[in-house]
Amino acid sequence: MCAATSPQGVLTDPSVVGATAAVLAIIAVALYQTVLAPEQVFVIYAAVALPVVLAAAAWLSLLGARKKVVSWLAGLPFSVENVNSLLNGVGQNLVIRFAQQPPDRDVLNDRLERIYPDCFALEYAAEEPEVEVRVGVIDSKLNPASATHRRYVRVHRLIDEALVPMSEDHPIEVVFVS
Repeated sequence: MCAATSPQGVLTDPSVVGATAAVLAIIAVALYQTVLAPEQVFVIYAAVALPVVLAAAAWLSLLGARKKVVSWLAGLPFSVENVNSLLNGVGQNLVIRFAQQPPDRDVLNDRLERIYPDCFALEYAAEEPEVEVRVGVIDSKLNPASATHRRYVRVHRLIDEALVPMSEDHPIEVVFVS
């Protein structure tokens, strides 16, 4: 979950670490059989250990990430629920519940599109207090962890730059990550 808060978080993805270690091991063994002397076997061990060491270093650098997320959430004028789904890579949209009627759809979309052109209101009814907003990050088949980070950054920015200012004129009760 901490990995989603940083672009370096992808370095802690077990599939990335394992695949990199496997490729480096194959290359190191091939070199050992052709170029390296038997006493240089440590090169194989170092090549296989390198991705694991980098992953551990990245993980250690992200230990304070949860505290930063909690601090950010505590400073908002409304609650944001289900953030864990966002950090785990399954949150795709935001459901915003306004205290009264939501702002006009065009006003809402204008604020969202100023930040990210592909963010917009999906479900909108002027008489309903809830509006569903598309965050707009397409998952990567090759590297889903990078999409999780991009989605986290977008939600953070959408909340800070669009929803917090909007809540002054149109009070927001809660934002739910769905």
